[in-house]
Amino acid sequence: MHWSIYDTHKRHTRFEVKIILTVPVRPSKPVISLSSPAVEGSPLTLTCVSTGGYPKQDVSWYRESVSPGNRLGGSVSFVNNTLYDVTSTLMFTPTNQDDGVTYICQSSYNDDSRLIQTSQHYILLLCKF
Repeated sequence: MHWSIYDTHKRHTRFEVKIILTVPVRPSKPVISLSSPAVEGSPLTLTCVSTGGYPKQDVSWYRESVSPGNRLGGSVSFVNNTLYDVTSTLMFTPTNQDDGVTYICQSSYNDDSRLIQTSQHYILLLCKF
């Protein structure tokens, strides 16, 4: 948006004001996928894809519940085609303590809780005997 404002007294002074209006767009609900079945002792990658957000949404992983103490690391990549598509991957090697655990992927904006989208994936671990 671009506006020009003129000084009405002098008629020759011109002020320009540039206004940038950012309207957040809620991304779609994240989709979680696994690289392979979860097997105890074998590397596993969880992938979370959150599409269609603006501006770029934050995508975070949690173990069991969404709380700061349960936040996990992960790598994030994104594509900007006007709206952002964000992919986050979480890589780990499951142990017997991961059996029955719920992993949560959350897409959010820090300043607006109304735009949060969350998906969960329950891990059923195949144990080695």
